[in-house]
Amino acid sequence: MVMVGFLLAGGLRAEEPPQEKKKEEEVKLNPEEEVKLGRGMAFQAFAVEQQEAWRPAKDLYSAALVKAPGIPWIWLRRGFCGIKLEDESAAQQDFAKAISLGISSEKSDAVNDLQFLITLRSKAGPLAEFRDPKAAMVLARRLVELDRTTDFVLLEAACLAESEQYLRAQEVLLRQMGEVESAEDKARLQAAVETFRTQSKFGPALEGLELEKEGKYSEAMDRYTTVLDQAPDTAWVLVRRAYCLAKTGDPAGAKADLRRSMRLLPETATDRITVAWAKANCPFLEFRDGAGAVSLAKRAIQDEPLIQTYGILASGYAEMGDFRKAQETAMLALSKSPSDPEKKELQKKLELFREKKPEMDDWAPRATPREPGF
Repeated sequence: MVMVGFLLAGGLRAEEPPQEKKKEEEVKLNPEEEVKLGRGMAFQAFAVEQQEAWRPAKDLYSAALVKAPGIPWIWLRRGFCGIKLEDESAAQQDFAKAISLGISSEKSDAVNDLQFLITLRSKAGPLAEFRDPKAAMVLARRLVELDRTTDFVLLEAACLAESEQYLRAQEVLLRQMGEVESAEDKARLQAAVETFRTQSKFGPALEGLELEKEGKYSEAMDRYTTVLDQAPDTAWVLVRRAYCLAKTGDPAGAKADLRRSMRLLPETATDRITVAWAKANCPFLEFRDGAGAVSLAKRAIQDEPLIQTYGILASGYAEMGDFRKAQETAMLALSKSPSDPEKKELQKKLELFREKKPEMDDWAPRATPREPGF
């Protein structure tokens, strides 16, 4: 699958290896120089590993760890060599050691740590006991925050898609597509979007979201219906269709979909975020539930602490009447470096909360201009 390809395609963030000292010179190195020497030896080991010479590569990693035992990615690479050499016990020890060390403070090492930890934690990881798709998503997001390249955004999207969070995968890809200028990068990102839409049973719903943004509510509704015909208990798609039904002048249909969505147990982070948004923001009073929105948003933040979700959490507090907490949460979201659209939305929320007003989104149909009279 393409997502596995993304996960395994991570390269090594290289540095220039240190120059070899003359053998006849016995120079005592300080700790920093020792680490640099060990890192250089590990880069040499990685080059050997690419030739599938697993034993020599493992031996070189072992020598590197004598000099630089605090760099997680070197332990990880030695562990991967152990897997190739069918020494699972040694690999387990190396992987556990790498995880216990955390992430390096040096950026180049941190990038390598994160890439190889993602490989270990992914569904395609070499040992089942270390596979943790949720942890892989967190690591991938951290990697993108550290170094926002198209390669790493593709890797983050692949991790999200592995956990069937195709909506979030599409969001991160489309955001990157709007930021890059390279035609090659745009093409790669678009290809990934199409791949995820093809792989996912929610592909039509992902198309529906884009149509919805363009104000094409009837077309979006058709896409959502296609998905719901196959997966009728998908809470987030029911909420999105409810919104489109309201926008096309069918509030009764919208309420029916909302009622169905809120009777379901939200299964995914996308379900939780979307249902929380409806409970905190929809205009139908019988479905507004601040406490329910807060509970779902908090759980979604545990899954993935998105700025958008903090905004929904703030709206939930406002619906409960706790405007102080609503303001604090909105301010917290503003402190997390939101994008310009996110910043404007949060500032709008903050003004409402300061006026002791809850948020209510506009689900009414757009007015149709009248023909000029005679």
